[in-house]
Amino acid sequence: MEHFRSAVDGSRQHDCPEDFDLAQAQFAPLACAIPDLQISGRKNRFRVDLHLGALCPDGITYAYSGICQQSSSAYFDLENQKSSPGGNMSLSNASPLNPSVALTARVTALSFLLMVADSYDVAALSFAVPELIRTWYVDKVAIGGVFSAGLFGLLVGSILFGYVGDRWGRKTAIVVGSLLFGLVTYATGWATNLNELLVYRFVACVGLGGAVPNAVALTNEFAPKHLRVTAITVIFAGYAIGGTFGGVVSAQLVSAYGWPIIFQVGGAASLLLAVALIVVLPESQSFLAATAARARDATSAVVRAASEEGSNSPFMQLFAGRRSFMTTLLWIVYVANSITLFALVSWLPVLIEAAGLPRSAAALALSCFFLGGAVGGLIVGYIIDRSGLRALVGSALLACPVVASLGVLSSSEALLLSAATVAGFFTIGVQNSLHGVAGSIYPTPIRANGLGWALGIGKVGSIVGPFIGGILLSMSLPVAQLFCAAAVPIGVVAIAAFFLMRIYDRSIHAEALSPAADPRPSAASA
Repeated sequence: MEHFRSAVDGSRQHDCPEDFDLAQAQFAPLACAIPDLQISGRKNRFRVDLHLGALCPDGITYAYSGICQQSSSAYFDLENQKSSPGGNMSLSNASPLNPSVALTARVTALSFLLMVADSYDVAALSFAVPELIRTWYVDKVAIGGVFSAGLFGLLVGSILFGYVGDRWGRKTAIVVGSLLFGLVTYATGWATNLNELLVYRFVACVGLGGAVPNAVALTNEFAPKHLRVTAITVIFAGYAIGGTFGGVVSAQLVSAYGWPIIFQVGGAASLLLAVALIVVLPESQSFLAATAARARDATSAVVRAASEEGSNSPFMQLFAGRRSFMTTLLWIVYVANSITLFALVSWLPVLIEAAGLPRSAAALALSCFFLGGAVGGLIVGYIIDRSGLRALVGSALLACPVVASLGVLSSSEALLLSAATVAGFFTIGVQNSLHGVAGSIYPTPIRANGLGWALGIGKVGSIVGPFIGGILLSMSLPVAQLFCAAAVPIGVVAIAAFFLMRIYDRSIHAEALSPAADPRPSAASA
């Protein structure tokens, strides 16, 4: 191993090679040190194939590919490389190119399906509430307590599994969380009273809360740097679609099978997905790299960089440097937007029925709300990747009047469904793109933890929103006033997002758009 390190660090830095022959000659010491190592490629990029799984325990392979397996490949961009002190260059300073498009697509697709299952489970109680009120003869305030218990479970799961993801791997946290919420959601159909329902929802939501931040972190780490927010909004389009499926199941099956069918369908689908995740979901290459870095010699340049991130407690790292202001503003935006979003998700069907529209219209309105959010998240996220957080601020400003208008338009089913779609476009659009922004703020060693805390703190708003909504409903206020109250927190979102934009656009967004941010080989390069 020492011979290998000497061969790497002893490679003399020359001018940027004009063709592969020079690149191969420059790094020939690697091939001499390790017979099974192959170098191939052309021009300014070349490929290194390591067929030595034994290198992984000492953390050597990660510096080049981040993959720990018997046969692994790494791509390096020789452009923009500078000499280290003394004229030597270490490959640990080279930039490993991003995973293949196929692997990125697989991770994105699996995370998308996870969000479908997650959203269905979160919305399941909302669709079951009208039937529960009729069959169990419970009041709205008591149901609000069940909503809040589930959201508190999301908070606990986000923070707890965020640490698990950074410590034992994104895949481990995602699979365990998926199995937990699948099993408990299926069992929820056998609840016989509110106390049992409350316990089931809390435990299921711990699993839900744990899977989501790790799925976001995993997708972020497989996505191209200049499209990370877009990639996150793609997977959260599944969140919106899951809510739509819930509306369909509620409208078509509840009248025949009762409210338990909502949870049984969701739980069975989640368990099937968990099995698929075990089989085909890969572990994060960036996580493997960070894990290997912690195991290497403390004098390594990579470990010294990692130690800068690990010198404080995992929580304090969230506030290191420029992240001190960004984390605070990010949490404010999460809390404020979650108050409105989850109040609407929890009580929109009940409010629409209270306005005199039929139950089918109430279910469709929530489905339209989720569908609008799926489209809104994609569009807002793409604009953020291109032009920064101006799209986030603008969406919040537009969401305020649209949410308030829901109470005015509730007399017409067509107008209400249209307004619910637009409200979802902006409200869920802000939330979905915010997940991508959070994933870009935090580096790999603390990404799942940072996302877990952001989502967990956001659950404070998720708990408060439905609870306040239940209290306001019990006061028999006009429906128009209730929707106006729901729009107020979005004004706070716009203000906090504006100040976050001032920092994010000058740092994170500027780095993502830099020419060296996302080196990627062409098909011919390898």
